[in-house]
Amino acid sequence: MLNTWLISWRNITRNKKRFFLSLLGIIIGVSFITSMFIADKTTKDVFEYYEQMYVADADYWFLSDEYSFSEDDLLSKIDDSMFSESLLVLDKQAFIEISDKTLSQRSVRITGVDDQNSLLLKLPVISGDLDNEGLVIPHVLANLLNKKVGDTIRFSGLGESKISAIVEYNQLLASPSNWESAESASFRIIAPLSLLREWTGLDGEVSYVRVKAVNNGDKIYQELQQNLINSNIYVQPVVADDRQSNDIDGLYTFFYLIAGLSMLISGFIVFNMIYTSVMERKKEFAIMKSLGYLKSSISKLVLYEVILMSTIGTILGLPLGIFLGDLFMKTLLNVFEFDMVYTLNWKLPIIISAILGIGFPVISSLFPIYNAGKTSVLLTLKRNDETPDLKKQLLLRGISGLGLLVFIFIDHSISYIAILLSLFLLFPFLLIGISKIFKSLFKMFFGYAGVMAIQSLLNQLNRNSNTSAVLGIGIAIILMLSSVIESAPESYAEEIRNTFGGDIRITSEVPWSNSDITTLQKYDSILNVTPLTEATPITWNTIKGELRQFSIFAINKEKPILFTEFNEKYVEKVINSEPSIILGQRAYDEWGGKIGNDMYINTPLGKQKFKVIDVVDTSHYSGYVGFMNQETLNTEFGWKNSFDLLLTLNDESQEKQIANQLFEDFNLHLSKIRTVNNEINSKTAALSGTKNLILVMLVLIIGLASIGTANTLLMNTLERRAEIGTMRAIGFTRQQVNRMIISEGLLIGLSGFIGGAIATITLLYMMSKSTALENFISFQVPIFSLILALISSIVLSVIAAWISSILTSRINIMSSLKEG
Repeated sequence: MLNTWLISWRNITRNKKRFFLSLLGIIIGVSFITSMFIADKTTKDVFEYYEQMYVADADYWFLSDEYSFSEDDLLSKIDDSMFSESLLVLDKQAFIEISDKTLSQRSVRITGVDDQNSLLLKLPVISGDLDNEGLVIPHVLANLLNKKVGDTIRFSGLGESKISAIVEYNQLLASPSNWESAESASFRIIAPLSLLREWTGLDGEVSYVRVKAVNNGDKIYQELQQNLINSNIYVQPVVADDRQSNDIDGLYTFFYLIAGLSMLISGFIVFNMIYTSVMERKKEFAIMKSLGYLKSSISKLVLYEVILMSTIGTILGLPLGIFLGDLFMKTLLNVFEFDMVYTLNWKLPIIISAILGIGFPVISSLFPIYNAGKTSVLLTLKRNDETPDLKKQLLLRGISGLGLLVFIFIDHSISYIAILLSLFLLFPFLLIGISKIFKSLFKMFFGYAGVMAIQSLLNQLNRNSNTSAVLGIGIAIILMLSSVIESAPESYAEEIRNTFGGDIRITSEVPWSNSDITTLQKYDSILNVTPLTEATPITWNTIKGELRQFSIFAINKEKPILFTEFNEKYVEKVINSEPSIILGQRAYDEWGGKIGNDMYINTPLGKQKFKVIDVVDTSHYSGYVGFMNQETLNTEFGWKNSFDLLLTLNDESQEKQIANQLFEDFNLHLSKIRTVNNEINSKTAALSGTKNLILVMLVLIIGLASIGTANTLLMNTLERRAEIGTMRAIGFTRQQVNRMIISEGLLIGLSGFIGGAIATITLLYMMSKSTALENFISFQVPIFSLILALISSIVLSVIAAWISSILTSRINIMSSLKEG
């Protein structure tokens, strides 16, 4: 057995240059796969970690549709012996005293808790102690204020207190990281409940109470609901579900797409090497069979070669993949607004990557492995190998490729795969066409070497077109992603403007009164004021029985437009279908049912079923939301108050001045101001960061494909040793040979880019016309990404060709002529 592995090692290292390039392709491919899997797993862990931190050990929380409720009122209705732990919380909006900042920038939500060390509250401390005596602030606020533990912070109209602890980012204390962001989002800090009650005079009042049950289950939940009927307090299970604030599902698709591309390209590199090696060793295999070797023995020998090379490449690629995964995570988390921490999850990803790194090259090489075993002794020894009929192969590829183009007219996700496969099949014709178009240009710049380069490429048409096609497919997929990211902000902006409901949304700690609305209507710059009722958090069950939570907005004929299909007839449908609910697209997907099915929602009156009568597109919470008739929300949920108002302005450009005026006039209870432009900027900021990641991946994927180009050119030149020796013997200089090889690489890179660009434009046109995507993607060619792809394709292909040309120029003329 050891001898077999030694023979395999000698065989794959027989041509060391080709082995090195193929091994490099596997190493880079495995490292990309590993880094993407690590990024995927780590990202999921990060958001799950912050979800669990927010939930802590709590089972239920008691809330109200009022600003606060009495702690004694709650205790009079429930048996506190049912709970092993409780946390009393009171929220109060205030302003930090800073002389050179606006009111909106100084806005802060103070959360008073009765125990900062409670099991129901997880605060990752950076410095200081949770001593229940001072303030707990996030480190971003500490940095902005230039404060440390022991320093004091003063709040306008309340008082001052020292800082006891500075903590890492967590959802409870999510705060803006700069003063510009602070214009549209409040800072958040934690204070002792007793201190906040003293400052506000709200003795015995709480905004909500978190509890951990002694015996959790449906029975205790139903009992709690029954005890709270006919009160302004209601109970909900605490659920780890942050889908309203995090919409990162598309990232995971991106991870797997890049991993798949890396596998495809590295697999092709290995296939090319093994197939060429098998073709070169036909006579060797024939002699082995004449000496008694079985077909299976020869196939097994080649199989061992592939396994040996892929194992070495995988072992070397995994550590590099871990490093790249860590680098990628640092870049990725910078996309988000908050400074999140992570622990790299690499164990399972490297196991999966190791299996793929060894297994996929084997799968890619099954055809040449099989072909090696079925080598014909007589035909090979006669030097009469079965020569493939290239014209027949081209005809078959052409017919198949043209047939797949029919999918351009079919609106289905499978059509995109069909078009990419069509590109691969039709690439020989594209390479022929590009060669003819650029022949004169190549002759002008490279002389006779350029003409010879084109002739050499066409002599190995299948191999060269396949190499160029793999590059083209990689470019097409990344460019398509880039275009989606570029057009998405425009689509999001349009959807947000159409469904936001106004120009400004203002949130209060207490329900808005009629006098407040009257005051706002007197503003010259405000055209309309509309109350917005949002019930939150509301828990519900998916079709699989999993518990989720979201918000429900009340709608009726007088309400503002909150989703794209909103009209009187639509709302009439909701009003006349009791009890019913309309779901946003993301909530509908998570729920898993069909229109007309019943959805089970936890209300103050117990678990009730609501018929899902439609699904709509909305910008609110990325579509993770529900819409219900106002009357139903009042009767079934007891939710009668509006903490939000939507303001429509005469002139949108005045929103900043109006925001400052609102804080001046309603500073005692105004907690948040969110403009439609804030919402658009927040939504598109993450997309801009993602675009930069995609551009980096574009260059990396082209770089990986260029290793395949270098490998192909090296194999081409090695097969033409005698031809190159003859050319050198009749007067070709080394520089001319180098120019010929570089010309071949340039043509492969250029063809790959042109094919990728054609595929990108075709796919984008199909996506822009797709009814399934509902015009979400516009036909917008990513010009900058296209230019970057062109430059990267040409430069990296030329570098790959230059490496091959250096190796080729060292060919000995006498030995190559002897081989001929």
